[in-house]
Amino acid sequence: MAVRDEIRQQREKLKGQGFKAHWDYFWEYYKIHTIVAVIALFFVVTLVRDMLNQKPYALYAMFINNQGIETQNFLQDGFAEYAGIDRKNETVLVDTTANVITSSIDTTTVATSEKIMALIAASELDVIVSDVSVAYHYASQDTFMDLRNVFGDDELKALSDRLFYVDRGYIDYLASDEYTDYITTGKFDHDNRYAVMADEYNQTFTYTVVDPATMDDPVPVGIMLDDSAPLEECGAYPAGGAVAAVVVNSERTDNARAFISFLLD
Repeated sequence: MAVRDEIRQQREKLKGQGFKAHWDYFWEYYKIHTIVAVIALFFVVTLVRDMLNQKPYALYAMFINNQGIETQNFLQDGFAEYAGIDRKNETVLVDTTANVITSSIDTTTVATSEKIMALIAASELDVIVSDVSVAYHYASQDTFMDLRNVFGDDELKALSDRLFYVDRGYIDYLASDEYTDYITTGKFDHDNRYAVMADEYNQTFTYTVVDPATMDDPVPVGIMLDDSAPLEECGAYPAGGAVAAVVVNSERTDNARAFISFLLD
């Protein structure tokens, strides 16, 4: 049987199965490609930045699953004017090329994940804007900064009805050996609320909104952008429900905060 036919047959077998089956298939066929691609992409990002774009970034924002045709130029120009950034000396980049489908592990989703990993490793990425499902996926992987380290108390209080939370206990569980064992075996402790949450997400790829009051350690990591005039004007997320978050190792948090304020204006 040709390799192409074998792969097609394997994909048919995976239909309707959960995360573990998809992950096992992907890792078996694409493990080496992924590792090589991550390493190569890291060096490419760094090299391109150094060779072709000598101007330092004032902001690098990534919009995942953007649907607006003119989102990039509209927001780059609008934010530069809003923040008074001299683009002759600094670069404002709103990257709208990234796409993630949380319900499957396809090449586009993997490429986006690799790009994000490389940009974070290079300390280049400042803000990620996405739909709720993708925001939850990356928040659970400890990708986002605690907004209490970005905004002041009064600012967060004013934004209290827009805050997007993740439970620190859930983040810690996903980083634990127990979760690694679950990915390998499919077995988990049904009395562990985080294990149950993880299994439910991996089976349905659906994020259930949890009241922060019920979380053991709620961490505000994102801001809901409902009724954002700039996003509505450029059509980035016509269905609404976008979330903005600051990347955990951003070195330009002042501009990241200003960019989110711009989106809320």
